[in-house]
Amino acid sequence: MLLETKIEDLLDAYPDTAICFGKAAMTQLAVYLNAENTRKIALLTGGSSAKKSGALMAFVDVLKQGGDIGIISFRDIEPEPSVDTVRRMTEFLYREQPDQVVAIGGGSPLDAAKAAWLIHQAGGVIDDYFGVNRFSSANPGRKLKKIIAIPTTSGTGSEATPYSNIVDREQQVKKLISEREIIPEYSFVVPEFAVTMPPSVTLATGCDALAHAIEGFLNIGADNAHPQANTWAFEAIRLIVGNLPTAVQDGQNMKARTAMSAAATLAGMVICYKPTGLPHLCSFSWFGRIEHGLAVALILPAAWRYYIGSEAVARRTMELAPVFGGSTPEEVIAGYRAFLDRCGVPGGLRHYSDIDQALLDRTAESAGQNKMKLDSAPRPVALEDSRNILSGILKEAW
Repeated sequence: MLLETKIEDLLDAYPDTAICFGKAAMTQLAVYLNAENTRKIALLTGGSSAKKSGALMAFVDVLKQGGDIGIISFRDIEPEPSVDTVRRMTEFLYREQPDQVVAIGGGSPLDAAKAAWLIHQAGGVIDDYFGVNRFSSANPGRKLKKIIAIPTTSGTGSEATPYSNIVDREQQVKKLISEREIIPEYSFVVPEFAVTMPPSVTLATGCDALAHAIEGFLNIGADNAHPQANTWAFEAIRLIVGNLPTAVQDGQNMKARTAMSAAATLAGMVICYKPTGLPHLCSFSWFGRIEHGLAVALILPAAWRYYIGSEAVARRTMELAPVFGGSTPEEVIAGYRAFLDRCGVPGGLRHYSDIDQALLDRTAESAGQNKMKLDSAPRPVALEDSRNILSGILKEAW
């Protein structure tokens, strides 16, 4: 199943990552490795998904085409990777000294691989790099090798982003590295690798990609960041709405899987230039309580209703009427919620036993301390008003 040429052109237009899409992508990987004269690769994966998806076997076949290329593996990256896991990965890289790092899996292996490869090359410890462009700001002009990304899920878009989300289990918080020097230079996106995702993972990752695309599309303050970002976002939204229900119900449907893989990558491209907003801010450290994609999907309607208090965001919302229906911004938001219903997403956060009022109160307090994220929301939130506004959004999402 080939994508429409228009979508392929959009993927090709991304300036930060060469995105090789479709079955032929792995052949292109073999060509790249030979051109780079690669002799030793570190393969970083999670548990069994790389094998189940077929990505591992496809990668081994690529190495056979590349002549004398050695491979060493780290296969212990857990969901929501921790600081300790990244430390062990970094020690592994120091010990093995590979030419290239290949990460196969969902967002967790890709994010952890980005962090470990950064630290291996730049030195120091992971705490040195939490924040925005901590490495590149301190080392202007210095370029690092980037991971080679082979995603097996259709959600995080990590194959195209500067983000690495890592959990500090001692502090029970998730921390973010945002660093332009970890955006993968090459990503090989093969929709067939997503076929083995169970329906629950298909739904959660698809909702994550949809939230990325919608949050970016609504972020009018960043409209000048890239001239095509809104087009990427709209196409991602259109593809997800047209294909996620089918992908959840029939994981073998390659038309739906291909569309979802393209949409997730497009949405990752979007958030590289147009940051996510309040749903991601509020749910950032809810790991282990609710799937991330479902959390942001459930918070989005309430946050969106806050956003449309801005006339400009209300106008932008109406541009999504052809996708969600509706003749007013409120009706567009209702159409989004109706889409979640069709996909089987529960009606609110109250359906998750680990999400309680005490957590929501703590979230409103702690999330409100992130002034940068409050300022960059589609409708900015004043710091002094943040607790009340976020509490209202979370109460409605409940």
